[in-house]
Amino acid sequence: MGSGLLRRIALFHTAAAFYQVQCWDDGDSWKIDARTAHPRARWHDQLLHRLCHPRWGLPVRVAHRFCRCAEPDASYQWDHTCDFYFDGDTPGNDDPIYLRVHASPEGHDYERQIATLHQVGAAADWMSRAFPEQAVRHHNRHRQTERLR
Repeated sequence: MGSGLLRRIALFHTAAAFYQVQCWDDGDSWKIDARTAHPRARWHDQLLHRLCHPRWGLPVRVAHRFCRCAEPDASYQWDHTCDFYFDGDTPGNDDPIYLRVHASPEGHDYERQIATLHQVGAAADWMSRAFPEQAVRHHNRHRQTERLR
């Protein structure tokens, strides 16, 4: 399963807008912990579809889904999460996958994350998709001010 995830790692960048993804094997299952800067965890359905696609995806299916971000009246809570449990096509042969997506509240300060991603060369178009527009604009104005000093 690890090899299959590694070959599809680009999906976490192209099919979703996560600013941070961590993945590990705890011996019983693969854990994926993703963070999005949007209060409603957009794009995870697109990622799920591509991860499970019969032609290009992993040999898995979403077995359990605990997600309230699609409900317009769901009350927002700090660290709102959506959880997805995957089963393999052949139970017992592969470790299952657990994906947890953390969504951030409106107004959260992303200055540190944006600065780090700029330092490592993150593409501007991806940054504008991954973070709220006002957070990127604020960071860019702050950087320009620092350069002028």
